[in-house]
Amino acid sequence: MPIRKGAPEVNAGSMADIAFLLLIFFLVTSEMNKESGMFQLLPEKSNETVDTEKIKERNIIEVLVNNNNLILFEGNLVNLDEIPVLVKEMILNIGDKKNWPESRAITQEELQAIINKNKQNLENADESKVKAYTKRLRKSELRLKALEVFGNDFRKSNHVVNMQATQGSEYKTYIELKDKLKQAYASLRNDLAKRKLGRGWDDLTLEEKEMLKMVYKENISEAPVIQ
Repeated sequence: MPIRKGAPEVNAGSMADIAFLLLIFFLVTSEMNKESGMFQLLPEKSNETVDTEKIKERNIIEVLVNNNNLILFEGNLVNLDEIPVLVKEMILNIGDKKNWPESRAITQEELQAIINKNKQNLENADESKVKAYTKRLRKSELRLKALEVFGNDFRKSNHVVNMQATQGSEYKTYIELKDKLKQAYASLRNDLAKRKLGRGWDDLTLEEKEMLKMVYKENISEAPVIQ
């Protein structure tokens, strides 16, 4: 009677080592996509109806990234590094140019009127709105303090930076442009801090920084503005 031979065994002892080496290989050679973006606080939710006002053409600062990733400022081709200086000049509008954004002096009377209104709203508010009205009252009181500290430098500017991009522009360029726009506001605040307080932005208290943000309020629109 013939003797059957068993099927040959496969030596799988080194399979775990091979799998581990393959895993290491893919980890080393693979590239992880790094997400780019910018931290931004969204506005608080409000149930109040806000009327949309048309913006005068002179108050709109046009900034565009085109299909070739070139920057156009008010229709003129500029370098990315020029943006902070150009935006600062238009916001300040020291020469009061008629085709640049308008601004006006803020009075103590109007700020006090806002404080009085917020106090009245807080007194009459139900429990669900106490926190919101308390926050508004604090901000209005701090705004009055900012006027006392910064005086005539505290003006209400009607400017809107209208930041747009064509479909062919790169996201990286768009983010770099937005960063330069934010640098313009940071530079305005830092300059005023040194001139009025004798200290730079990094050496200020949280309250002083908050007041400076009220003086130079960031106003960047990424949607078409209504003219």
